[in-house]
Amino acid sequence: MTLGEIVTFSNGRSRPAEGSAYRTYGANGVIGTAGDFNAGPHSTIVGRVGSYCGAVHYSAEPSWVTDNAIIAAPKEGVNPRYVYYLLTRLDLNRYRIGSGQPLLTHGILNRLTTGRLTRARQDAAASVLGALDDKIAVNDRIAACGDELIRARYASSGARGAIRIGALGDLVRAGVPAGRIGHGENYIALEHMPKRHMWLSTWSDASGVTSAKRRFASGDILFGKLRPYFHKVGLAFVDGVASTDILVVRPKDPAHRGWLLAALASDEVVAHASAIGDGTRMPRAKWPDIAAFQIPWPGTTRARAFNDFVTPLAARVQAATSETRALTALRDTLLPHLIP
Repeated sequence: MTLGEIVTFSNGRSRPAEGSAYRTYGANGVIGTAGDFNAGPHSTIVGRVGSYCGAVHYSAEPSWVTDNAIIAAPKEGVNPRYVYYLLTRLDLNRYRIGSGQPLLTHGILNRLTTGRLTRARQDAAASVLGALDDKIAVNDRIAACGDELIRARYASSGARGAIRIGALGDLVRAGVPAGRIGHGENYIALEHMPKRHMWLSTWSDASGVTSAKRRFASGDILFGKLRPYFHKVGLAFVDGVASTDILVVRPKDPAHRGWLLAALASDEVVAHASAIGDGTRMPRAKWPDIAAFQIPWPGTTRARAFNDFVTPLAARVQAATSETRALTALRDTLLPHLIP
């Protein structure tokens, strides 16, 4: 059968009403909030234009969808979460048209064909795959809560002293040419680093690396120096190699790792790095400028106590990250079998 038999497609709208009651979705997921919604609960959102054309997201709650995306609503008798997994399974990006500005249209989507599944099989597939995604979502919330707790504790520390960042951390300069990087090594580029989120839970293998990189170790703090206003700073959970657009910072004393992480990930340090970055279109922050920046300092005893607070949170997030990677691999393996 065709997708048009089971799904109704409609474009989003450009200007959401101001507010925070509903999430706003663009071509590649949540981009903000809105005071109104134009997509009902249990909708699937498909990227319509640009580099994220064909990206698929699911919203259990009502949401606002911009005109960079398409709303996919199930027709009567169709499991809404099955629609999400079906569109994910179809790899919609391969059906895009245009080169300079890739595009998906309703006509393209309506004509795509898929196997006909009974409602019982739709429910079964959505139940299994949805359970895995629900646990992944719980792990994501654990990471987000850990991030928020650390930021709040750092902001409310009442530290009256000051210290240079360079007194707490060193820049790791261990470069490695592409020819000496194993294909199975972990690789972190800027696209793997989430915005304003201090846990680096995503990475790839280095099989596609063709240029020199920087080595980093688990426990190092990575700071995106290219366009630092994107606020890409986080703690590495694995050893690997990183893009040269990333600064690798290692604490001088492991007992100060938590304070150094909170400081480097703070809005103040990122704002400073953004203000002093070289270049206009593609500004880059320099380590000497960051290292010289003064941050609050509570003293050695309280900094160690802060690290004792951060360490178990980081370990919990790291465990959740490992579980999420296993669950994601399982879900992706099951998907083509449950939705052929």
